[in-house]
Amino acid sequence: MVAPREVRWVIGTRSAVLARLAVGGVWAYQGVWCKLLGRDAAQRRIVAGLPGVGPARSRAALAAVGAGEAALAAWVVAGRGRRCAAAVQTVAVAAMNAAGLRLARAEVPRPWRLLARNAAFLALAWAAAGDARG
Repeated sequence: MVAPREVRWVIGTRSAVLARLAVGGVWAYQGVWCKLLGRDAAQRRIVAGLPGVGPARSRAALAAVGAGEAALAAWVVAGRGRRCAAAVQTVAVAAMNAAGLRLARAEVPRPWRLLARNAAFLALAWAAAGDARG
């Protein structure tokens, strides 16, 4: 038996809210815990290895990226402009992956794992953005 459209929409809405909370949680963890609070030394090493950054500027660079990720977390959880948010997330993840793999490859020990994990994350971000009713 197929559920009426109204019931499918409610179930889909609840799932989308959970997906937004999960995606927002990842951005908050990465932005606040790992970058703003500096709890992930590996990320600091990756950023320090970027041309023009170096160890002296890595904290400031991480703080800027962390603030952007924290803002993305708030945007995603708020649920406004969901498709636009998913597109911005896609660009951000692709840019960070490309920069890390191209410019600080020695600091990324398992690039295929990184790419697979981020592909799954972006799939969830787009699934959360899928229903643009509100």
